[in-house]
Amino acid sequence: MRAFQEQMDEMFTGFFNREPWYTTGLLPDNTKQLPATQYRHALTDLEETDKEVIAKIELPGVNKKDIQVNATDDGVEVKVEHQEEKKEEKKGTIRMERRCAGFYRKIATPSIDADKIKANYKDGVLELRMPKKAVRKGKQILIE
Repeated sequence: MRAFQEQMDEMFTGFFNREPWYTTGLLPDNTKQLPATQYRHALTDLEETDKEVIAKIELPGVNKKDIQVNATDDGVEVKVEHQEEKKEEKKGTIRMERRCAGFYRKIATPSIDADKIKANYKDGVLELRMPKKAVRKGKQILIE
């Protein structure tokens, strides 16, 4: 069931949020960025209360240092890039492996206070607590 959900998410996200070819890391001046096809869509649970929006994002097998969280007043972007290189030398053979993996998720959350977001990472789950901005209530004006 999870694989089906990931395929559906990828289909809709890929259709509506395609990145231009020049931002996918395929050009020489942008070699540190993974191609967009190598990012997995991180599974996310969202909860809204009166005072905050809470996002729980599953990032299994990720080190805390590899997680980047960028926040603006209209949303939060979570990006993980993990690159691993392994080299084994035995008598007469050399074995090298390289692995690149990543997660990406953009959460549109209007009217949050980006300066007060708190992040906690534990057991493969990133929890973001995003306080809402105080909503100004309008005042009705009587027409004379």
